Amino acid sequence: MNLKKIKHDPRLVELINKTNQKVLARWAIDCVERFMPLFEKKYPNEKRPRDAINMLKKWITVEVKMWDARKYTYPVLVAARELEKTDKASSQIARACSHTLATCHVPIHAEGAAMYTVSALYYLNQNKDNVNQLLEDERNWQIDHLIELRNKKFNQH
Repeated sequence: MNLKKIKHDPRLVELINKTNQKVLARWAIDCVERFMPLFEKKYPNEKRPRDAINMLKKWITVEVKMWDARKYTYPVLVAARELEKTDKASSQIARACSHTLATCHVPIHAEGAAMYTVSALYYLNQNKDNVNQLLEDERNWQIDHLIELRNKKFNQH
């Protein structure tokens, strides 16, 4: 996978632009949850990324308003910046959590969940011969999963 595609994959952007905001929120959570066990094992006392995910879940179920939920994006970015110099992969996971939560404010932030998790995967596997295949497989999973969630949403109506 071309590393530029990590940032903006036109296939993904097109799907995101046609998807309901709450479906995008659920999808962004699913993208980042694939990486949270790695983060939480390494940083069991760092709760800001998990708090962001939980806040978005509360927004989805209308337990909190967007403006209240959105405030939690900034502490997660602080956590990401703190990790940036020493642990690039974990910093990318934290950034993905921030963008995941920001989906409640601006739907296109869901793309950040996908971009930063693929970026984390790159940093976790950059020395492996099959790194490009791993990145491509993850992006394909992301796209397929978004299509699956969209189809479930449409079939419910």
